[in-house]
Amino acid sequence: MTKTPDAVPLDRRRDRIVALVKSTGFMAVEELARRFNVSVQTIRTDLRDLHEQGRVFRRHGLAGPAPDPDNSAYEKREDWNRTGKMAIAAKVADLIPEGCTIAIGTGTTAELAAQHLASHRNLTVLTNNLHVVMALQNAPNVTLRLAGGTVRTRDLDIIGADSADFFGSMRADFGIVSVGGMSDEGDLLDFNMDEVRARRALVSCCDHPILMIDEKKVGRKALCRDGHASDFQTVLLNTAPSDALQRALVKARSQIVVVS
Repeated sequence: MTKTPDAVPLDRRRDRIVALVKSTGFMAVEELARRFNVSVQTIRTDLRDLHEQGRVFRRHGLAGPAPDPDNSAYEKREDWNRTGKMAIAAKVADLIPEGCTIAIGTGTTAELAAQHLASHRNLTVLTNNLHVVMALQNAPNVTLRLAGGTVRTRDLDIIGADSADFFGSMRADFGIVSVGGMSDEGDLLDFNMDEVRARRALVSCCDHPILMIDEKKVGRKALCRDGHASDFQTVLLNTAPSDALQRALVKARSQIVVVS
């Protein structure tokens, strides 16, 4: 007769759960209950508490490693899927007409988009991203307006209340943003609420918001969930959307642009 393994004490079990999902990736609640010889309800309680402590990530009956509290370094992100980002940035420039006002958010894809917009005539650019300013500083037909406030030196941008106040006092024809990550279903994720506030304000100030998502962002976890891809009039990707995201975008009548 096979002996049922003894249940692991609570604190040790929770430590082992964290270590297991960190090394293995997402696991079903039922599998965790079997491994630790406890009920599914007990594992759900464990995961709820661990999630509240920021030690694991819960999603649809699964448990996975907690997202990093901060995004990776800007210089490192510049090299991630650069080809895909360049294709998206070039397409954004094609969509933006000359003679308009455009709000540009933070991130490496936004910087690339600014580089492609440098040859546009009679543009007014509103931004909280110093990389965008540097990309357009020598563009002869571009007027730049930069958010004031405290600079996040790691990324050379201004986020939080300072950028929210800036974009809240402006009006733009177009706005282009990226995010820290996006679920397969289209939920938008960022690494802190200051980034979320900046994005919200930018989107609210423009008539035509555009979301840029390269394939590295799809399925990438971040701490703060706010908004959905279907909130945008145009969504640019360099890989085909999931069926769930496709349905949501079609229902919202968002324009889907897949570049290669």
